[in-house]
Order: sequence, then C-alpha cells, then structure tokens
Amino acid sequence: MAIDINRAEATRILDASRASCLESPSSDCLIKDEIDLVMGGKNCLTYRYILLTALVAKSVDERVDVLSLQAGDASEGAYDARSLASKVIYPFQKSMLGNALDGSNNDPLVNKPGRFPRLRPDNPTAGGDPRRALHALCDALPRVETSGEARRCVDYIVSRLLEKKRENESRVSAFSAVAQDSTPFRVRHFLDDLVSQGFGGVALTLAANALFHMRFYSEEYRVVPHPVNQSGSSSRQFSDLDVYLHNSPFMGAELKDKPFTESDVERAAATAHGAGARSLLFVAGRQSTFAAQPPTYFARAREKYAAMGLYVGVTSIDSLIDTTFACNIDFDAREILEETRVAAERIGAIEAQMWIYERLATDIQ
Repeated sequence: MAIDINRAEATRILDASRASCLESPSSDCLIKDEIDLVMGGKNCLTYRYILLTALVAKSVDERVDVLSLQAGDASEGAYDARSLASKVIYPFQKSMLGNALDGSNNDPLVNKPGRFPRLRPDNPTAGGDPRRALHALCDALPRVETSGEARRCVDYIVSRLLEKKRENESRVSAFSAVAQDSTPFRVRHFLDDLVSQGFGGVALTLAANALFHMRFYSEEYRVVPHPVNQSGSSSRQFSDLDVYLHNSPFMGAELKDKPFTESDVERAAATAHGAGARSLLFVAGRQSTFAAQPPTYFARAREKYAAMGLYVGVTSIDSLIDTTFACNIDFDAREILEETRVAAERIGAIEAQMWIYERLATDIQ
C-alpha cells in the first residue's frame, strides 16, 4: 500500500528549512555534487522538482522509496510524488522562495520525466544534461537513507534557492532602474534584437506579447501569452497568445518561426472560432516565408471562416513591429519593457529572461 505523505508536515519542514537557511545557509550535504549537477543542468526543471519532492517526502517519512514517482509503483515505499510536488513543493517555492525553482507550471511532474512509475536509468529522456540528471538521481537518492540525511539535503537545496532569489531580486531592481529611463525608440531596437535570438520560438512570443500590450493598452483588454510548445496548457487557451475584451475571447494570435501547415491553419482557426473570438492573426517569424507568400490553403481558410464571422489574417513579425510602433509611438517604454520581463518569467522562459537582463544592462543605457 502506498505511503500517504502528510502535506502539513511537509510544509512545516520546508518552513523550518527556510527559516534555518536564512539564518545560517547550508553549504554541504550527503549528495551535494549530484544536487549541483541537477540544479545547474539545462532543461532539467522536472528533475529538479523530482529531486526536492523525493527529499521532502523522505524527510517526512523515512519509509519512502526516493526513486518512486507513482503511488502505483510496486515498491513498498511508493508514494504520489506528483501530488506532493503540485500541492506543497510548487506553492512553497513560488510564495516563499520567490519562484526561484520556476513556477510556470503548477503541476510540475505532469511532464514526461515525472510520469514513469519510478526513476530508472533506462527511462526515456533527452540527451545531454537531462540524461546526466536522471543518472545522477538514480545513483545519489538511494544513498539518502534516513530522514535526517534527507532534511540536510533539503536545507542545501533551499539555501541554493534563497541565494537565487536574492540574485533575481537584484537583477529585477537593476532592470527597473534602466527601464525607467528608456524610450520608445530604444524599445524598438530591443524587440528587434529579441526576435533575432529565437529561443525556440519564445522570442517571437515575447515580442508579439509586447506589441499586443502596446495595441490593447486599456483596462478593457487582457493579453495572455502561453508557454511555447505546450499547446492547450490552459483549459481556456484558444491560441498561442490570447486577447480578451471584458474577459471574453476577442482575438487570438498563432506564432511560428517556421511555415504554417494547412492543418495548423485549420486547427487554429477552428479553435479560435469555437472559443468565440472575433479574429485570428497568424504571425510568422523570421525563419518563415508564410507571411510573404501565403499558400492557397490560407486563402481558403480565410474565406471559410469569414462566412462564420471570424476574420483570419497573416503578417510577419517585422511588419507587426513597424505597424504597431507607427500607430502607437507615444506608449510607456518602461511599462512595455517590464511587461516583457514579467511575461518571460510567467511562461518559464529562463534563457530569455537572462538575455533580457543582460541586454538591458549593456545596451539600453
């Protein structure tokens, strides 16, 4: 029978760890090297949540099998890691640790690495850092045999996250100071450079989000960007970037740095129409020729959905930048830069966040 982890006790342990580490940060633990590898690895976010969740569970109940992920695992120490991560670890790190572990997904173990019954070296995973992280966890976690050892490992991770929280706060303070003195013309150069970075489509999302905020700036509108490559991450999502008017779907934007396919166009238009949106704009990135020469199937989709009351348009990101700036040149530059920073944090774009901080610190001064 699976072990039921006492969530109140798990929260108490995290609270006590934070208080202790604020007073006297921990610099070592039994599996320090492996923790450093997982916490510092690229694209290892789910493994970081698995690591902290397992150690907190072990701190609560020594019987826990730290390699277990699902209550249905055959191990006698099986427990529901996903529930503990979403109900305790995620909200604690977001509210008490300044989102230092990353809070873009309130169900962090829903991702593939957390869906297996237990951690095993042969679990399918991406190469590079994610594979190294998986192997490190499989090797190191079983060495944590007691609740006391697990608690000391939790202290070490919490100390690292508190330090990251302080670093993030310092970056935000410096960013705000620079953004305060910026101008619309400097923002134009900033967005141009941002789009050039790519970041796997994240740059396109952040630039479009900034432009939509410039266009839909009144309190009647709400612009909602979504994480890249996580289609339908929200039950209310109807495009890659949603615009609401009086909290009702108004306009959607589909963003892609490669050509749209016929199925992409049809699926996106059907979703936007089904949500009750009035229009849908396809925004092509610099790696796509879609906006310059829309294929015939786009014309068919435009005609089909016009008859249903949905306007379907297409443009390039560069045309969208020029048009938006020409029509909204008196916008608040500080507000748009701040929105871009916050949006990068909201959708979990860590690499883009770091670039934004560095770009503002070195160029827009």
